[in-house]
Amino acid sequence: MSDPVFDHEKKKLLDVNIAPSLIFTIQEPGKSVPTLPIDPAMIDKDKFELFNHFTYRIGKMIRLAELNLDKLQDFISLYFSVNDYETVCNINKKCRELLKHNPKNNFKDLTFGELRNVFSCILKTEERFSEVSELETPEKRNNFSKLYADYIVDRDSYTHGKLFFLYPEFRAVLRIKPPGREEHYVEISEDIIMENISLYYIIGKKLDVLSQILKT
Repeated sequence: MSDPVFDHEKKKLLDVNIAPSLIFTIQEPGKSVPTLPIDPAMIDKDKFELFNHFTYRIGKMIRLAELNLDKLQDFISLYFSVNDYETVCNINKKCRELLKHNPKNNFKDLTFGELRNVFSCILKTEERFSEVSELETPEKRNNFSKLYADYIVDRDSYTHGKLFFLYPEFRAVLRIKPPGREEHYVEISEDIIMENISLYYIIGKKLDVLSQILKT
């Protein structure tokens, strides 16, 4: 349902309030079609405001991820301004898979996930980075690389997911379809949003530290 908001004096549309509700129905015996409830709570002002709140917060996470993507591109461009791409890729079997990517155009033709793969290879093979806190061992560097990969998967879900309120509790959920998986729903809350924003901060600060090592 939607509720258009007008400035009747100026005869101008100001906004369209929405709060899409997701209802899972159960077929009742003897009925050909399920009965859908019409609940006034679905079109209540507080629900519109809450939907706007989650829409804004999801948009904020997407924007932060775009800023992180820019920072990752800058880091990789900086690294390969002083290191040969093919030499780095040939260090081990896993890194050799990255030879299929074209490093021209400052890696801007690569997806976020592909850039993360290049970063992972750098992280695991560049000896200077083992001096950085929480990256001292191969296991810690693997963990950080996996954390980054999960952050990107979440970013894709927030970018392409569809927001609903799950009736009757009106919990916020996203309908998502990650690559190679069935479409499903995941709950989204302020705690989950703050966890994502914290990850943005942690990953960004680590990239800053690694970049500073390259510059010095």
